[in-house]
Amino acid sequence: MKSTRSVIHCIDAVPASDGAGVQLKRIMSQPPHRLMDPFLMLDELKADDNESLGGGFPPHPHRGIETISCMLVGGFRHEDHMGNRREVGNGGMQWMNSGRGVIHSEMPLPEQDRLHGFQVWLNIPRQAKMSDPQYLDVNRADIPEWILPDGKCRVLVGALHNEETQIQAPVVREGTQALMLDVNINTNGRLVLPVTTSKVMIYVYHGSVNVVGNESVIPVNQSSLAVLSESGDLELTASEESGFIVLAGEPLNEPVVQSGPFVMNSDEEIEQAFVDYREGRLVG
Repeated sequence: MKSTRSVIHCIDAVPASDGAGVQLKRIMSQPPHRLMDPFLMLDELKADDNESLGGGFPPHPHRGIETISCMLVGGFRHEDHMGNRREVGNGGMQWMNSGRGVIHSEMPLPEQDRLHGFQVWLNIPRQAKMSDPQYLDVNRADIPEWILPDGKCRVLVGALHNEETQIQAPVVREGTQALMLDVNINTNGRLVLPVTTSKVMIYVYHGSVNVVGNESVIPVNQSSLAVLSESGDLELTASEESGFIVLAGEPLNEPVVQSGPFVMNSDEEIEQAFVDYREGRLVG
């Protein structure tokens, strides 16, 4: 009998505000980074009126991280110091490698006053933190989808492989083997996902799912993140139609020092990032 993963830790999302007054749910950020490695942050942005969106996310810097922005409803406009101006639409996503430095803005583009999406921060391995910035925008139609008997799975980042299925997203990160999935499960459905990395987490954004371990069945409710054990398939059931995000990858097991938008490996590197930003060298 194949082994399945079990829940070892749960985190409830908390209300937060970021940017210019944008209301959101912050699921994971700051320590303990070891629990989430190689992921650093997960935010859920869900709004039914423009007031919740405040003034969006005006220009701000980053160094040392990758951001993955996935939109379910609505989109956003990205602009940066290099003159890029990009729009990500309903159902699309953007991957950004900030590398040594990016200054950008992200302004919400609601659809009939509604917006729903997620942003993930993914750590960059030490040797690549000062690399050149990179981007990739992916339209909804270009995100591969795996149709299952009891649901469907969109592969946003990375790849899913088993004996019958090989699905690869446009974005693949070899250093962390990062995987990000947007999964929907039908009422009274059952899914088994072949996730092979040691770190696996799920965040439920709609409904409720049950994680079926070898010796336990643990419910994970809406607005909760579950950190799972390190080996086995990911088996889930649901008594109602539900949606959830899967984050998986291999830990970097490197020191993590974070201060605001900068994530490096030492206090000295963080101090240098702030000096570079103040003196105009962050994006030089």
